[in-house]
Amino acid sequence: MAVNTDKPDFKSLYAAEEKHFWFRYRNKILGDIISNLLKGHVNPRILELGCGNGNVISEIQKRLPDATLIGSELHEEGLVNAKCRLKCELVQADIYNLPNWNPFDLIGLFDVLEHLPDDVKALQQIRKCLKPGGKLVLTVPASMKLWSYVDEVSGHYIRYSTETLKKSLVNAGFVVQKNDPFMSPLFPAMWLVRNFTQIKKKLGFTGNKDSRTLANEEFGVSSFMNFARGAILGFEGKLLNVGLRMPFGTSILAVAENPNVDSISLPLAG
Repeated sequence: MAVNTDKPDFKSLYAAEEKHFWFRYRNKILGDIISNLLKGHVNPRILELGCGNGNVISEIQKRLPDATLIGSELHEEGLVNAKCRLKCELVQADIYNLPNWNPFDLIGLFDVLEHLPDDVKALQQIRKCLKPGGKLVLTVPASMKLWSYVDEVSGHYIRYSTETLKKSLVNAGFVVQKNDPFMSPLFPAMWLVRNFTQIKKKLGFTGNKDSRTLANEEFGVSSFMNFARGAILGFEGKLLNVGLRMPFGTSILAVAENPNVDSISLPLAG
């Protein structure tokens, strides 16, 4: 089975990733958790699947300069952009047909799983690339209440709940160690903006703007709003760092472990 071949808008993403509060905050959270998970590891092997323009793996490269890093991406344009940011190995690969790599200590999958028509099959392939005890760190968009034109043009199949994400991970043989919503301060505004825009779009009040244009406009925030939202998310980050769990969010962050064969969980029914 092939992955969703709707091509991401790499150019718009690349322009936003350096300064936009959402990408900067996500990098901070992921950098913290990956550094903590690999504390004490000597020269860990790390793979990011669906690395896109190389934004997240560039953060990992800064945090863990002694790690062996590989970035994998389906689309060549993303790999070309990633080469501008990275010194590590970059590979063009389909997530359902991965190379025969030596197993990794940690694999990252950041806002990729929602693009895949068979998430369990993809996760099973990923687990084969992990050492026993190796970690999968992933993020996905949260809550079908936020489903909108953004998800449609992005080629998403789903927005996850913690329950649906856990079910997919367990059915793929993983042991789930963390499965928490985050970016909770963004939820009310995102729900309002996307639903209001949906209504305007249906009534013809968005002019000649197509869904992709409307989606790209969400990256366009003023310098003040970029700073303010980044500061609010930074406060959430401090709460997460002391172990508090957000009740809801616009994204979910999960950590799952590849168990020893004898301890693989049974699939969930249904």
